Amino acid sequence: MLKLIKGILYRMVNNKAYLITPLVITPIIIAAAIYFSSSMITKANIGVVGANDLNLKSNEINIIKLKEDVPLSDLVKNKYDAVVTFNNGKATVDTIKDSNFKDKVKKILNGEKVVIQEGEKRGVAANIVGFLTMFVLALGVMLYKFFFHDKKGISNRVISSNISYEQYVASHFISVFVMIFTPTLIVTTLAKVVLNLDTAVTVLELAFIVFMLSLLAAAYGLLISSIVKDEESASMLGIMLNITTTLIAGSFFTISNNNLISSIGRLLPQRHILNFTMYLENGKGINYTSLSNVLILSLMMICVSFLITRLKMRSYN
Repeated sequence: MLKLIKGILYRMVNNKAYLITPLVITPIIIAAAIYFSSSMITKANIGVVGANDLNLKSNEINIIKLKEDVPLSDLVKNKYDAVVTFNNGKATVDTIKDSNFKDKVKKILNGEKVVIQEGEKRGVAANIVGFLTMFVLALGVMLYKFFFHDKKGISNRVISSNISYEQYVASHFISVFVMIFTPTLIVTTLAKVVLNLDTAVTVLELAFIVFMLSLLAAAYGLLISSIVKDEESASMLGIMLNITTTLIAGSFFTISNNNLISSIGRLLPQRHILNFTMYLENGKGINYTSLSNVLILSLMMICVSFLITRLKMRSYN
């Protein structure tokens, strides 16, 4: 099995795409995360109708002066967090958010200081991990190229040697994991050390997060590659699911205040990895629940992949 792993890795290393992708794109992803960490400030967009001279001193809101009332759809689309309408000096607050948020807007109108965003506090490390998640999961699907190339002759190879189906699939899994983890860890660690990033997360902790993310990506790619027949279909399905679930999980930012979407997002492994990072970054220690959920799901995907591949290989025979 060790010789098989070395053979697969040798083929990967001699394919430039396997090296260029993680070594070139990863630094770009990290740079984008660092940029947004310092420049992206989350504020509540408040539309104001009928008070052109309104001047509120608050760092929590962004005032947008409107000539007329906006349709309810603008609130649903999250274009405005709330709309304040002034009639005869009396303010009316319209919002689809909860009463707590509405009360805070009223307090700001009365000159009180309140904190609008009480949710998650993301630092540089959480942003880096959030941005890396989608890219690494996509890489996990792309790197199973040789797995598809070998499918046609896998039955003959396994039958004519002492290697089992499980060992053959495990060899591809380990090879892909190494090709994801090694360059991603090197680039991420160098970025933290060279740029002296104030991540509040140690190099060792960051390495462990990259390890868990790489494990999830390799398991995800293996499952997709085991289910789908050809490489093109696997890439299409894998990337489509990756983009959808990563956005819903809020790896970049919260995309919706809908309770159903938020509940689904909290169940996804991308969210668990982000939560694990934020716990470390905010000094809350290790979030064992998030850690165990990612690990269990990764192992489940690996086991299911073994079963599917074994059934397919037996049918080929």
